[in-house]
Amino acid sequence: MLPRRRAQIRKRLTPWLFLAIPLAIYLLMVVYPIVYSAVLSFLRWDGFAAEKPFVGFENYRYLFSTRLLAIAVKNNVLWMLLFVPIPLVIGFLLALVLQQNTRTNVLFRSMFYLPMILSFTVMSIMWSWVYEPTRGVITQLLRALSIAPSEKSFLTRPETSLIAIAIVGIWHWIGFPLVLYVAALRDIPRELFETAEINGASRLQKIRYVVIPLVRHATLIAVSIGVVLSVKVFDLVFLMAGGYYKNEVMSILVWRMAFDQFRMGVASSVSIIQFVAVVILLIPYLWINITRREIEF
Repeated sequence: MLPRRRAQIRKRLTPWLFLAIPLAIYLLMVVYPIVYSAVLSFLRWDGFAAEKPFVGFENYRYLFSTRLLAIAVKNNVLWMLLFVPIPLVIGFLLALVLQQNTRTNVLFRSMFYLPMILSFTVMSIMWSWVYEPTRGVITQLLRALSIAPSEKSFLTRPETSLIAIAIVGIWHWIGFPLVLYVAALRDIPRELFETAEINGASRLQKIRYVVIPLVRHATLIAVSIGVVLSVKVFDLVFLMAGGYYKNEVMSILVWRMAFDQFRMGVASSVSIIQFVAVVILLIPYLWINITRREIEF
């Protein structure tokens, strides 16, 4: 009886032994920074002093009493409204057109996915030249159409700067949902399309009642990652707009508070607000899909 008991214990512990190192790395690199940031958000610290006095909710009160957080949240919401649905729709439509493995389709899929492998620095330089007000591509195009171009760059005008940068983000992100939807479309049994065609379904009806429900797992992945990236967007906005006050997003606010004003407690408070925002946005969405059996674990 004892050897059998030992064998059962060994069988149960073996998977955890394999998971020990990954779990330790996850706890150290993910869980610990989150917990430490939450603790630091209740302290006053400049990043250098040995003392870290407890100030309670003073850092949060400061954020909510100024316009800094409101402007950053508004810009993050605007970015999300542009960055999540537009690439999703474009990627889905492109996947419908380019799903077959012909040489032309493979070439076009590669072209649309190419921006995904470019660094944000390279994209920022490229598109800064596109938006350049005197010799940029848009300026030259407007002149060719006999339209007077603007004297200021779209990146330096508060009313257009964030939208102009979001266009770059959309251009960069289209390839991801495209690849997801192409893979999802190939998993749909051909018999379903044949049955729908026999029943007199039009092309739009097949897309509405066959394709869209059966690629929902790809939509779930694209929306979830897009929401997370929208909340934590930093690189493009910082590199193309220079962290201009009116175009600040929450990640730039974290950078400004931490490395410009050396207010680590306030910076940690913004980080925690970002984390809570992601949880509030994603948990209901995931829960609805789970309860509707749209996804299974």
